[in-house]
Amino acid sequence: MQKARLALLWHMHQPPYRDADTGEYLLPWVRLHATRAYNDMAWMLERHPALRCTVNFTPILLEQLEDYVAGRARDRFLELSARPASELGHDERSAVVRGFFMVDWGRNVRPVPRYWELLHKRGQDLGDRDPRRLAAGFSDADLTDLQVHFNLAWMGFGALADDEGLRALREKGRDFDRADVAYLLEAQRRILAGVVPRWTRLAERGQVELSTTPYYHPILPLLCDSDAARRALPHLPLPPRFAHPEDARWHVREALASHERRFGHRPAGMWPAEGSVSPEAVEVLAREGVRWAASDEGVLLHSLPPTAPRLASVYRPWRIAAGEGRELTMLFRDRALSDAIGFTYAGVPAQEAAGDFVANVGAIARAWEAERLPGRPTVGVFLDGENAWEHYPESGREFLDRLYGGLAVSDAIETVTLSEATADAESGIVTRIHSGSWIEASYRVWIGHAEDRHAWTALGRARAALAEAERQGSVDAGRLEQARRHLHAAEASDWFWWYGDDFSTDLGAEFDGLFRGHVVRACLLIGATPPAEVLEPIKRVAPGAEARAAREPTALLAPRIDGRETTFFEWAGAGVHRPGQHRGSMFGGAQAFRELHFGFGLDALYLRLDPAESPARSAEVVSHVRVVILAGERQATVELAVVPDGAVRPGRAAAAELGEAAFGKVLEARLPFAALGLVPGGEVALGVHAVRGEVEVERLPRHGFVRFTVPDADFERVHWKV
Repeated sequence: MQKARLALLWHMHQPPYRDADTGEYLLPWVRLHATRAYNDMAWMLERHPALRCTVNFTPILLEQLEDYVAGRARDRFLELSARPASELGHDERSAVVRGFFMVDWGRNVRPVPRYWELLHKRGQDLGDRDPRRLAAGFSDADLTDLQVHFNLAWMGFGALADDEGLRALREKGRDFDRADVAYLLEAQRRILAGVVPRWTRLAERGQVELSTTPYYHPILPLLCDSDAARRALPHLPLPPRFAHPEDARWHVREALASHERRFGHRPAGMWPAEGSVSPEAVEVLAREGVRWAASDEGVLLHSLPPTAPRLASVYRPWRIAAGEGRELTMLFRDRALSDAIGFTYAGVPAQEAAGDFVANVGAIARAWEAERLPGRPTVGVFLDGENAWEHYPESGREFLDRLYGGLAVSDAIETVTLSEATADAESGIVTRIHSGSWIEASYRVWIGHAEDRHAWTALGRARAALAEAERQGSVDAGRLEQARRHLHAAEASDWFWWYGDDFSTDLGAEFDGLFRGHVVRACLLIGATPPAEVLEPIKRVAPGAEARAAREPTALLAPRIDGRETTFFEWAGAGVHRPGQHRGSMFGGAQAFRELHFGFGLDALYLRLDPAESPARSAEVVSHVRVVILAGERQATVELAVVPDGAVRPGRAAAAELGEAAFGKVLEARLPFAALGLVPGGEVALGVHAVRGEVEVERLPRHGFVRFTVPDADFERVHWKV
């Protein structure tokens, strides 16, 4: 059997965090991801020299890394870390208490006794609590320990392995002093200074191919023509048309030049931001000399006839028509394998997860041979190379070590770079690439919500003002160039990622402010009036609101538990939670349910879950649903089977039966109040976990719980409406 070629691509990216007016770095994620992922990933590859892969750095990330190394970047979190606790004002102390738990609690807070103690002192759910009052309960010693633990939690396995002093801080655990803080921050500076040289050495020895992305990580097709979004979603409401292919060319051209300045040569290929491509975008890439690009299998399969077999289509490079006789070579990622690393394996023992991945790639090689397909299969696995590791034990050290080790000894797999993977695409041409991204094979996430449309409208108006100022010659060249740069920063995909209800973050106001600041600053530089859309916040959802219901219950329910919506009225009075694709800062590839309905009669809680795609697909994604109910000091957990046959089955709580559920078109459940220990007027928090085996695939809501009060006999009278 011939070996399958595995092309791994790790994408490293952070948006521009500099405030448009002050130049201050508002958020710390470039600095903190550098001490974990950017350093860790190189550290692990150094220990597996036989492993070959591609690593993709965005220019704006490298630009910000350079600012930190040169001392030009001082983000707010760094300033709050460096200041002695005794010198912090009330608002600064509040900011530390609010912000210095921004790390995965299960992996980085709970296992550290002092950090966990400080979280309990603050409280896990801030809700409407006054941060200043909370901070008043923290002593200077508490805040110093919090300064250390936050920054130490972001130190990855490579940093800890290389630095005895960092290991000593972890062992010390508490009662830190200013010398400890100073040592930790100096260690950060050393690590940041070593990131680019470390990756340069890996590239020079031929183990790693370094690639890039359009400069500020824009959705390139939407810059070329925002109306391209309707090709995948014909009825999608859109903002006024934004069509500036010259901006798309700028992002590509400047990215290539940036890479050459930093690494001494132009990159061969690009990972387009979010794997987003269109006929116009690939033409821009080809015109600028990009030789290869990559995207998701959904984009490819939408570009081919419906009868095209997946095995023979996905696992090979393709020549893509790119206008005027040009072609671009592309490889398309295996979505399931990529998403397994990004979203699933963090909850699976490392040996089992790595073995599963290697076995799946080997199975592709065997299936290829069984089908007697020509040549060898080329498996593309492309994903974010930084965010996932926060959720792995030890930042993914054991998983990556076992994965790379397993790939090295496999007799069915050979690892290759993207240039090697795309070098032999002699046969097979896609005459018109589908317009889409790695999410849903569309651009909905970045342009499909009312907030997105407000942002695109503002961006378009500011861009038109810039063009008019340029045409009239009324603004000097220096100010025009500054304004243009701010608008290019505003074109970054990241701002649009957080608009709408797909994703949630406690930092939504900061992301919104960064976007609006660039648009306003650009307009002021050219003497134009800023668009009305950016003069007040676009992002309306307050921190923590992701857990709130889109609609509260308004009537008592008595649905028939049969797995289908028998009549519209049986669920008409239910509360509704619509999380969308809600997995925090990254998109999960396997979504089971798109909507949670919840309500009650006078003696039971009723739940309904609507499949994201189809009942059969939900049953593939998860094996059961775990309902978690908190009421005062009492907690109940009920397991519901996900079997889409419409049969009524009992739920299970511990070893006993509790309630009933049926899954046909929808999953419906009835859980009696008495068995749950709920009483009228009691406050209840509800969470629903979709589980496969013992691995949690998704949670509704992603953060926190849906909250409600157990009804009494007056409930309908209080909520009665004409």
